[in-house]
Amino acid sequence: MKTEIVPKKKYSIISYISLLIGILCFLFVFITPTRIANAGNIVGDYITIALTGVGIMLSIITMTKRTEKKGIAILSLILSSSFFIFWIIAIILLFTGQISFAP
Repeated sequence: MKTEIVPKKKYSIISYISLLIGILCFLFVFITPTRIANAGNIVGDYITIALTGVGIMLSIITMTKRTEKKGIAILSLILSSSFFIFWIIAIILLFTGQISFAP
C-alpha cells in the first residue's frame, strides 16, 4: 500500500504582497486622507490603476496555485478591484439621480 504525501496548504509571500497592494488600493480610492485616485490628479489615477493591475494579477496567480490557501487571495482580489468598484457605484448613483451629474 502506497501512501501519498499531501503538502499542507499555506500562504506564500505572494499572497501577503497582493494583500498589501489590495489594502493600498482600497486606501487610495475610498479613505479621504489618503485618497489620490479620483481627486483631480492624473498621476494618482495612474498609480492606482497600476497597483490595481498588479494586485489583480498577483491575486489570480495565488488563486491558481494548488499548494496555496485561497482566503488572502480572494480578499486581495476584492480590495485590489476597489477602483473599479468605486466607478461602478458612482455610475449607478449617477443614473439613479442620487448624485448630480454636473456641479
